[in-house]
Amino acid sequence: MDLEQFEAEVLEVIENLPPHFQEKIKNIGLVIDDSGQDAEDKLILGLYQGVPATRKAGSRHMMPDKITIFKQAIEAVSPNQQSLKKNIRRVILHEIGHYFGLDDQKLKELGY
Repeated sequence: MDLEQFEAEVLEVIENLPPHFQEKIKNIGLVIDDSGQDAEDKLILGLYQGVPATRKAGSRHMMPDKITIFKQAIEAVSPNQQSLKKNIRRVILHEIGHYFGLDDQKLKELGY
C-alpha cells in the first residue's frame, strides 16, 4: 500500500471513532513513520508518547502527546489488504487506548 492510501486508512479509522471519544481527544499529534525500524529486533507497530488523559491535571499547558504508526512494521505482519486494514485499525485503537490511560493488559483483554 502506498503512503497516501495508508494515510487515508488511518484517517478513516480516526473519523469513524465514536463522537464521545473524538470530543475527548485533545492536543495530540498522529505521525506515520514510513521508515524501517531497528529496535533490537522488536517489531513495533505503534507508539504512544505523552501523559495519559487520566493523569492530566486541570488545564495545565503541556506539550502535545504523540502517536506514531509504523507503516512498514504493520505491513510486515499483514499478509493481505484485508489484514492490513484490520491491523491499521487495531494499532490506532490500541495507541488511543494508551492515551485514555489503558495499559497493555487491559488493551489485550479488549482485543487491541
